Amino acid sequence: MFKYLRKIGIVAISVFMVASCSGPGEIHEYSVNDLEFSLEGPLFAGPNSGQAEISVDLAEALGDAYVDGKRISDARLTSATVIPNDSLGFAHINAFIVSFASDNEDVSMQEAAVKNPLDKGAAEASLNVATEAELGEIMEEGKVYVVLDADLAEDYWDGNRDFRLNFTLELTIK
Repeated sequence: MFKYLRKIGIVAISVFMVASCSGPGEIHEYSVNDLEFSLEGPLFAGPNSGQAEISVDLAEALGDAYVDGKRISDARLTSATVIPNDSLGFAHINAFIVSFASDNEDVSMQEAAVKNPLDKGAAEASLNVATEAELGEIMEEGKVYVVLDADLAEDYWDGNRDFRLNFTLELTIK
């Protein structure tokens, strides 16, 4: 029995030492600019969603810093800004929410930023980032869906509403 416990203790200490030596990882900034969303009309009062797809290529994102075997261990949104991409600006828009998702059904969609209410007369909306939103598993998938929810104050029957999104992520690479 003592030999068995001793072996387990040695294995546990070895695993702990390897895990503690791996360090916190390298932090890299990853930005996406002018990601376009078109909310297809007719639109009704309340939340209306648009979706865009991005591909996260770690080798491309890291450039010369890329080494085979590295992976995204964590990702956090640090900033997100919505800009109107039509002549209506933010007319009749109450709020925005930005979420991230992947094809992996075991990883939940994460709401990562919100702006509610929008500032009157603003040319762009700087969203409040949810620092607790863990996006690492989503980003690691490579194909990422970015969802923009716009909360309309009233129905809009005259076509589509178009927006652009700029955002920056902090990627932890191990």
